[in-house]
Amino acid sequence: MGLRSATAADILSIVGMVEALRDAVGGPVPVDRAWTARTLASLIASPDGAVWVSAGGFLAASIQRSVISPVPMAVEHGWWAADGSGLRLLRAYEAWAREKGAAFVTLSTGVDGPDLARLGYRRAEQAWVRSI
Repeated sequence: MGLRSATAADILSIVGMVEALRDAVGGPVPVDRAWTARTLASLIASPDGAVWVSAGGFLAASIQRSVISPVPMAVEHGWWAADGSGLRLLRAYEAWAREKGAAFVTLSTGVDGPDLARLGYRRAEQAWVRSI
């Protein structure tokens, strides 16, 4: 199966991949399957959102503006590939971001995730999480 834009029929499968992603990165927030499904449906339907899927991967994103600038940037909301499609998903995301007029693309990886510097990325921020 090649890479394609996700449809509503893909949502339950992607929710399962979100759970695998959370487990793989040791994410502290439990996956709420209903919330995740609604969020994916919203991204699929939105002109400022996109979700791509492969046989064993997905990438979900949207175009947003930050609190410090109105410049549009693409924000990745989830990126997982257990089938070797990770780079293809990333390239689809980058192409879509350019088409949407984004000035930047953002990605997150797990603490032990790949170093994306070889692809032209640089670490700009680091997230810290604590339960309260």
